[in-house]
Amino acid sequence: MHIIKRPTIVTVVCVIAFVVSVLSFANVFSPFIKKKGDFFPAINGLLIACEFISLVGVWYMKRWGLILYLITAILYQALLIGIDNWAFYKVILPLFFIITVAFFYKKMDTNL
Repeated sequence: MHIIKRPTIVTVVCVIAFVVSVLSFANVFSPFIKKKGDFFPAINGLLIACEFISLVGVWYMKRWGLILYLITAILYQALLIGIDNWAFYKVILPLFFIITVAFFYKKMDTNL
């Protein structure tokens, strides 16, 4: 088994993203999300869970982690637009994460 050393910058952005992801779980139960509809809290929770899972993949330098994070980030932005809660600052951290980790995509493992 070939172990890929995680670059320090990827470690830093992963830790920041882990903290943001864990704190985002509280949003699932926010009154604002509940008022938007019955399924929005569940969809929001599913996207946050997928984001957390993708971060684990990136932490272990797996390509599927970055791909899943990209898909989840796009879907989450679509959800924010759908519930009329989108703002430019809400795209900065995901975009920064994707750009930073994408530099190391070729060094990432293709296996699960």
